[in-house]
Amino acid sequence: MSLESLRKLRAQAVETLMMELAQIARTLTQSEECYRDIETQIQKEVVIHDQQSAQGLTIEAWLEWQGRMDSQQAALCRARREINQAVEAWQHTKALLVEASQESKLLDRVVDKRREAQRAEVGRQEQRTTDEAASRRYSTRKESHL
Repeated sequence: MSLESLRKLRAQAVETLMMELAQIARTLTQSEECYRDIETQIQKEVVIHDQQSAQGLTIEAWLEWQGRMDSQQAALCRARREINQAVEAWQHTKALLVEASQESKLLDRVVDKRREAQRAEVGRQEQRTTDEAASRRYSTRKESHL
C-alpha cells in the first residue's frame, strides 16, 4: 500500500472518528436532558403527593403514586446508564481520535520528508547537469585555444 493511500485512509479514519464523537455528544446531550426531565417530573410528583397526603390519601392512591415513582426511578437509572455509556464511548473514541491524528501527522511528516528528499535530489541532478555542461564548455574552449 502506498504512503499516499495510507495517508488517505488515516484522514478518513480521523474524519469518521470526529463524526462518531459528534454523534456521541448528541446522544450524551439527549440523555442528560432526559435525566433532568425525569428528575423534574419526580420532584413535581413528590410535591403533588405531599399536598395530597396532607388532605388524606387512600391506599389505592398511595400505591398508584408508588408505582409511578418506581417507574420514574427505573427510567432515571436507565438514563444514568445511557449517560455513563456515552461518556465511556466518548473517552474511547477520543483516545482513538488522538491516536489516529498522531499517526496522520506522522505520515504527513514522512511525506514532507520524502518530498524534501526528492526536491533535493532533483536539485542535485540539475546541479550535476549544469556542472557537466559547464565542464564541457570549458573543455571545448580549452581545446579550441590549443
